Amino acid sequence: MNVNSPYKEAHLLVAAVRVLEYRHQRPPALEQIAELLSISTEEAGRLCRKAESAGIIETLEKSGETRIFISDHRRIENLSDQAEETALSAELEKFRKQKQAERKTLDELRTRQADKRKKKHEQIERRLKTQLKNQLKNQSPETRGND
Repeated sequence: MNVNSPYKEAHLLVAAVRVLEYRHQRPPALEQIAELLSISTEEAGRLCRKAESAGIIETLEKSGETRIFISDHRRIENLSDQAEETALSAELEKFRKQKQAERKTLDELRTRQADKRKKKHEQIERRLKTQLKNQLKNQSPETRGND
């Protein structure tokens, strides 16, 4: 079930309870809700626990079976219509930000290294030029004229 909004999930759950209650003339079991919504029993249990904590439904556990009752469907309107951020998506976002920061740091280091290299080359070039000038100065005019 790829709804991800508590508001929409609660509406689907209450609708499933009503449809199953109408079909079977009794409160539905958790397994029936899971089957109707095409989700796992665990996911249906999670939805029911969230709805029960919000006061939307009530559950009754009897003889290894959980039956679901609608207590106050109007409380659905108090739920957020914004998609829930899962722990996995939060971790992924944290990982992306960390990698982006590492990439930025690495780029800065590369830029600094390139600048250092450039300055070093300029410094070496200046030294060579001054050495060449000094050599030319130190040469006698006679040796230069013979060339």
